[in-house]
Amino acid sequence: MLIVPSSSSETLASKISELLRSGLSEVERKRFPDGEMYVRVLAEMEGKEVAVIGNTRNDADLIELLLLLNACREAGAGKLIAVIPYFGYARQHMIYRDGEPVSSKVMTKCIEEFSDEIISVEIHNEETLHFASKPFRNISVIDTMSRHFLGQKIDYVLAPDDGAFDRARKMAEILGTRAHYIDKKRIDSKSVEMHLPNLEYDGKSVLLVDDIISTGGTIIRAVNLLRDRGVSRISVNAVHGVFARESDKTIASLVDDLAVSDTIDGPNSTVSVAENISRSLRS
Repeated sequence: MLIVPSSSSETLASKISELLRSGLSEVERKRFPDGEMYVRVLAEMEGKEVAVIGNTRNDADLIELLLLLNACREAGAGKLIAVIPYFGYARQHMIYRDGEPVSSKVMTKCIEEFSDEIISVEIHNEETLHFASKPFRNISVIDTMSRHFLGQKIDYVLAPDDGAFDRARKMAEILGTRAHYIDKKRIDSKSVEMHLPNLEYDGKSVLLVDDIISTGGTIIRAVNLLRDRGVSRISVNAVHGVFARESDKTIASLVDDLAVSDTIDGPNSTVSVAENISRSLRS
């Protein structure tokens, strides 16, 4: 197998290549004077199984991924797998208001046009998988994320809302503790109320878990609520650390441990999902 990295996933792609003992292609990248992107895959691909690894976090990431996939196809790749550690644009899998696009459907259709199979990691909503006409696998990394906290004293695993409770419950089972969720109610487009579950907090150690931290607003509010109730140690974990507006710096200053995966590379990407992706590629 040949691994082809996008600029959004170079470190993770290198780890996967080492685990699989496979080739890792160099990629030439530049911009034309008008700003258009140019990529060139510098490896022989004729008849090979190729995995292109890259995110769709932003528009440029998506364009680069599609160009790399097409470059591999044009160069005669045998089987072509799109590996998307962070599948951006997956928050909208249905129409909420008239005139909206189904963005996760658009992303899926574009990517499968240039690949034979898609692999994602903890996609925001698995309804997106149903838009694909080709194999689309979504990898769970709850076990991997939980291992980071094994051996630590965790009194409660807490989800910031009921939507993340299933993740909290599974992690709590692995860690041998209890799971709960914060009651979160939206009052209007700008106001949200959050109420902690009725528990003993003074002197306790709490692990806050979610799948994605985007702006970090919900996590920051939850941390402040817990501190006000006397929690002594707070850890925060998410699979994908988007951290818009450098919110990771704010969160890190408020908690004892901030740990996210390397689906998006950053200073707090202390948990690697390279083995999870490698196992999926081996299969």
